[in-house]
Amino acid sequence: MRQETYEYLKTKKHLHTFVRQNPIWYRKLSRHPRAFQILENEAKVYYKQTIPHKVQKLNQSLEMASFMLQMYQGMRQSD
Repeated sequence: MRQETYEYLKTKKHLHTFVRQNPIWYRKLSRHPRAFQILENEAKVYYKQTIPHKVQKLNQSLEMASFMLQMYQGMRQSD
């Protein structure tokens, strides 16, 4: 791996961890050292940091809050 590629990965801890967990990226970065954008996109999908993942997480949180509110209202009515 080229030195500048390694230095870039050292500055981005999440990318460095991703490459260590997916060793195929060592080969890809050795052949195409400027493939950082593809690497970052793959890492976002892997760590579930894309927009659809964030929307899904927010939706689940709202559903949980709604469920808790319904339970609270049900408990208040039964008293």
